[in-house]
Amino acid sequence: MKPSRLEAFSDGVFAVAITLLVFNLKVPEVSSGHLGSSLGSQWPSYVAYVISFLSIGVCWVNHHSILDRVEVVDRNLLFVNLGLLLGIVSIPFTTSLAATWFNQGANAKLAVGIYCANWVYVSGFFMWTIHHLMDHEHLSSKATGITLKSLSRKGYIGITAYLSATLCALVYPVVAFSICLILAAYYVTGVAEEVTEKH
Repeated sequence: MKPSRLEAFSDGVFAVAITLLVFNLKVPEVSSGHLGSSLGSQWPSYVAYVISFLSIGVCWVNHHSILDRVEVVDRNLLFVNLGLLLGIVSIPFTTSLAATWFNQGANAKLAVGIYCANWVYVSGFFMWTIHHLMDHEHLSSKATGITLKSLSRKGYIGITAYLSATLCALVYPVVAFSICLILAAYYVTGVAEEVTEKH
């Protein structure tokens, strides 16, 4: 199978997931004069939205970079990609979960932990995708070992950081959120540098 169908289907899923994030932002129902404080109290929702929007955006860019090097898609790659998309479409739910329960004591630890674990899952399937292509060179005739190895190295950074955030969330949810934000900024910066180098 040519990768065009896989990429088109995946793009649709990414688009839906990143769009659903905005529905987690609620307009507060308040009396006159209290809008500012009510909006301010929802800051976890805004932070979670930014983190997830940037992270899904980076995932989409990296997914495109990987598939751009794929010449032929095999059955195993199709199922690995479905596993990846399962994690992506779960992000709006876990984002809402983390934002809603962020200020709720012990529940915050569980909610943020689930959110971070969702990203561990996504990172794991990205790594699986990359290594599947590295192990089946006939699928990616336009790819180079250096490029795939570079993507793999970045993937290890991501999955290690998300694992750390997941464990950290069990004690310090704010720190776990911060790790996710820093990682999103790191990847966005990396993507921007790659685009600059190509031009």
